[in-house]
Amino acid sequence: MNKGSLYGSTGRGLIRWRQTDICDGRMEGAFADMWNELIDEVRGQQSCLDMLSAAWCAEYGTAGGRIFCGKGCHGCCTLAVNTTCAEAVIIAARLTDQQSEAVRLHVDCMRNHVYPGMELKEYLRMHRREIGSCPFLNREGACSIYAIRPLSCRSLLSTMDSHWCSEDFTSLSASVKQEFVESLDRQVVAFPTHYAASPQEMAQEMEARANRLMMEKFGFSLYGSLPVLVHLAREHGLAEACRKGKDDVVALITKTKLDNPLLLPLTP
Repeated sequence: MNKGSLYGSTGRGLIRWRQTDICDGRMEGAFADMWNELIDEVRGQQSCLDMLSAAWCAEYGTAGGRIFCGKGCHGCCTLAVNTTCAEAVIIAARLTDQQSEAVRLHVDCMRNHVYPGMELKEYLRMHRREIGSCPFLNREGACSIYAIRPLSCRSLLSTMDSHWCSEDFTSLSASVKQEFVESLDRQVVAFPTHYAASPQEMAQEMEARANRLMMEKFGFSLYGSLPVLVHLAREHGLAEACRKGKDDVVALITKTKLDNPLLLPLTP
């Protein structure tokens, strides 16, 4: 078991909230009940998605298809990844200090590059070119939080060679783009990408359920950038702010200068 702490600033000092172990995905403490149902829900969803995805891959393979994902192929890890708030809380509690520092530096880079009014397409392109790889990649190019990675990562399965996962399509010629599009199996992929559609659709349904559950428990839901949410949970007391209410979360996001809807859209 791995102890973690979340920090929230108040006045000139830091208040340390002793986040308890998340052992088997559960918290203890004064406001544990508000989080435990959410945590249990997403952990169950992750296990379910893994089983369903494995079954889908087996069926796809029987039909002659192939999934090209494997340990160390990290081209997709330059994509902007979103997650549910509960998944971010789970991850934050398991980080080492070294991982936490890598996340902090990554979020600092994001903060410096994202600006008010930025278009989604520009943000996604900038994220790949300027922000770089996920802070959870280790030196071998493998995921250091693989066992607790979010639904959005679990559901991304490549039906083509992994070099396409890191390709900057804006730099490709029209003929290469056309060849790529024509090679896609539109009955399988989330067109116009080469990623399998079915696992992503299942994950999106699960995320929607987790967000609805958070809405029931807290009166709002929070879904957004994986590094940003993990950083806020680890270093700025996001879980405690959620317990207090939406206004406290908005104040926290604003204070940390991460109040951009491309990073953290609040609902409602």
